[in-house]
Amino acid sequence: MCSVEMIPLASVSDRSIVIARAVAALGPRTGWLPPPDHLNHALLECYRALVLGLANLAIATDWDTGYITRGWTADRLPFEDEVLAHVGQTRGLAVKQLENAYDVLRLADSQLEAAKIAVGGTSPLDHLCTENGVGRIGSLLLLLVAAPALWGETARLYGILANDPQRAGCDEHLLYRLVGEPDRRVVGRELDHGAPLIRRGLVRVVENGRRPFRRLVVDETVVRLLRGEAGDDDGERGVERINASVQLEDFVTAPGVVDRALAEIAALSPRQLRLVVRGQPGSGRRTLLACVGRLAGKAIALIDAPLLAREKRVEELKAMLQRANLRGMLPCVDGLDALPPGDDTNPEGIRAALHDHEGPVALRLSSHGTPPLESGYVLIDLPTLQIAARAAQWRALATEMQWALDAEDLAARYCLGPGTICRVASQVADLDRSDNPGPTLESALRRHVENRFGVLATKVTATASITDVVLPNECANVVEELIARRVHWNTVYETWGLGRVVKASRGLTVLIDGPSGTGKTMLAGALARSFGLDLYRVDVSQVFSKWIGETEKNLARVFDAAEQARAMVLFDEADSVLARRAPIHSATDRYSNLEINYLLQRLETFDGVAAMTTNLASEIDPSFRRRISCTLTLQLPDVEAREQIWRNHLPAQIPTAGALDFADLARRHELSGGAICNAVVRAAFFAASDGTPVSQFHLERAIRAEVRDRHAKMPDGHVRR
Repeated sequence: MCSVEMIPLASVSDRSIVIARAVAALGPRTGWLPPPDHLNHALLECYRALVLGLANLAIATDWDTGYITRGWTADRLPFEDEVLAHVGQTRGLAVKQLENAYDVLRLADSQLEAAKIAVGGTSPLDHLCTENGVGRIGSLLLLLVAAPALWGETARLYGILANDPQRAGCDEHLLYRLVGEPDRRVVGRELDHGAPLIRRGLVRVVENGRRPFRRLVVDETVVRLLRGEAGDDDGERGVERINASVQLEDFVTAPGVVDRALAEIAALSPRQLRLVVRGQPGSGRRTLLACVGRLAGKAIALIDAPLLAREKRVEELKAMLQRANLRGMLPCVDGLDALPPGDDTNPEGIRAALHDHEGPVALRLSSHGTPPLESGYVLIDLPTLQIAARAAQWRALATEMQWALDAEDLAARYCLGPGTICRVASQVADLDRSDNPGPTLESALRRHVENRFGVLATKVTATASITDVVLPNECANVVEELIARRVHWNTVYETWGLGRVVKASRGLTVLIDGPSGTGKTMLAGALARSFGLDLYRVDVSQVFSKWIGETEKNLARVFDAAEQARAMVLFDEADSVLARRAPIHSATDRYSNLEINYLLQRLETFDGVAAMTTNLASEIDPSFRRRISCTLTLQLPDVEAREQIWRNHLPAQIPTAGALDFADLARRHELSGGAICNAVVRAAFFAASDGTPVSQFHLERAIRAEVRDRHAKMPDGHVRR
């Protein structure tokens, strides 16, 4: 594993200061550990006694004042005792019970202090409140709200205290009475929206309505933490725990990326920190985030945004971010740029959850994803590794696994990130135990490529050789230039360093223009074969979507896959993709132009190989032409070219009868290359049906059939239907 190259800082101490500040911005976990089980159990019993003591005192106080009575009697008016209790005119109805309640509470308080000393002075409740900035009163309120989830018997006492045994929940009004705080504003401030208890998700409001009667609860994560359990180990659907697998200094990326990120992180506070990591699949986004999280003693809580959207749970994102924070993890929202279209995505809700969250948040996006954040976030773009770095990683893996591999060849043919390389190598190691797993590795890499394209493009397996294509001299010269550009791409852009100067339009894109049947698709396949690349034909019907933004995502996926695989993508009938931008008269025009603008931008950053065919070049936006490497214009073949096409399309092993006069066919029939190909196939089937070799008669018959089907003119000027 090759090490990352860092930006030279002024001194080692300077870098240590930057890292220390970055750790502070990440909200580091403390080294506190929960007490042993037997001590923690004793501590929880003391907390239980304290809550029961407070509830007992509150109930005894209500007995003493008459707020809770036996009910209506003949000598009392309806609710008379309760009304007098409210206005403070009744007292002394349960003096003995009240004195006993004070004694019980004092005993519970002293036992709790002794239990805290036994565990070292800091309980799980104290630790949780200290980490989240909650004070003494807030700590007590949190315990009281959590009590019914910790000890079920407290729910019954809460119902009695609320004068409604069926109402076992907790609300702000009930807390006033449990705490006995003379100034209710103190309790109210602890439960304000901006106070730590609510802001950090320790206490949640689960009912709409007016204060102080909204129901208050705590999350299961808080309950587990109060019990002293490992809150970062409980599973949650849609959340994956990611631990760092390598040290930060061993993370593979381009020079300076990590140090720049640490310097930017160090300038922010935990409340402000929004960390966005972009890159191609397998570029190491998760690994880098895990390495950064490890600096602060945190694992990554990877939240699957597309899963939330599919399950219509986007509104849970805010709570999931808070739960990750409470567990001492760094929440990372994954796949926001891959959300399925539709109203369930709730982009405004996602934006609000990310903005309002108290604490650091990370986002994992594709190379060209746009984060739904306000300005001020830290952006880390993981660039594509150069061939030398990829080859070094392949060599390191080959040495580790004792494989015989051509590292340079793999690095040149597959532009993969370090994560993908490691993942594919691991899969191959499980399947092939030999020291030469070349075929298995090649198969795994091709499967990876096909999975990246998905349904958006289909691999073309039958491609012609460039020698099978008959081209005029000017087109043949352009083809030679294209082949030279492909062969020497790495030399010019990487070895000679021109890639550091030329930042845009470094890919090889060719536009093939010409009438129908002139061999545009055939030429594209022949170019791919000459380049030594697999050819994938893009399914435009799958790429273009009625949903806003979905077309751009599909195009990004196609281009990213082509870059990773060093495959050639083919856009047939590209005029539908490269259409001119239209004047904006409606929302449809505006969004259509956005798709074209995105494609223009993506072509500028595209480092792969793409071919586009069209027979309507005039309909293509001029801006696309400036971003296309070369244009090949095909015309209907002349007599000499048609004769050569006839000869090329009859293989040596096909049986023939008599001399076939290709020159005569070329002179008399002005057919395109595609029509000649179809005629040869038809003639072969006519001959096979007759049980004879292919003859001139079969060729003439096939030509007539082809012309009839295409509504073309015969030499005598009539149209044969």
